[in-house]
Amino acid sequence: MSKKLHLVSLGCDKNLSDSEKMLRMAADRGYELTDEPSEADVILVNTCAFILDAQDESVQTILEMAEAKKQAAQLIVAGCLAERYKDEIKKEIPEVTRVITNGELQDRLFGEHITDRIVTTGGHFAYLKIAEGCDKMCTYCIIPHLRGHYRSVPMEDLVKEAEALSEGGVKELILVAQETTVYGTDLYGRNCLAKLLKELCKIEGLEWIRVMYLYPNNFTDELIECFATLPKVCKYIDIPIQHTESNILKLM
Repeated sequence: MSKKLHLVSLGCDKNLSDSEKMLRMAADRGYELTDEPSEADVILVNTCAFILDAQDESVQTILEMAEAKKQAAQLIVAGCLAERYKDEIKKEIPEVTRVITNGELQDRLFGEHITDRIVTTGGHFAYLKIAEGCDKMCTYCIIPHLRGHYRSVPMEDLVKEAEALSEGGVKELILVAQETTVYGTDLYGRNCLAKLLKELCKIEGLEWIRVMYLYPNNFTDELIECFATLPKVCKYIDIPIQHTESNILKLM
């Protein structure tokens, strides 16, 4: 009889991308997925800790899963709360059997170049995480401390992942990262988001490509040309406008 896994993914779309890859890894190892935590042999909570409300939600979810789980079931906590409060989780919630930090998780996902996943967004659209971490070190943001420095996913891996998603029926691909506009600078020595978009546009089956988390100071002429001329790239620009106002950033 196969073991059953129940997964709860909290927080951002980047977290969801990680969760979908973890689901695939579990399925490949013989786990059957279940929506009922009381039936699961392993419960995995992929947490968020970006703001206080997210931390509270993560803690509450862990406690709920601890109460719902079978006595012999494993309760695993991963994600940003695990990165930030690993020792506290182990001490305060004894029902947790394992804590996986972001560093450990990303070493696994990046190290094995995991490109296959179980899509949980309905099948017609999916998120493609093109990079991990951030180098900005903004005083109001904890992400670099939780996710580490900026690491781009190799372009060939992203194309392979996008092809697999398209073959699975995905029509809209949503590119995400802490900052998409600096994609490739760490791997290739220059901004390569425009090149990535051109490669993704070649994939048959994909109809829309939407790009999130664009920062205006790295929006190049080449990238503007891509938005203007590539028919699959949505004429949609997601920009954090608070970055234009120093007073707002200081208040944050």
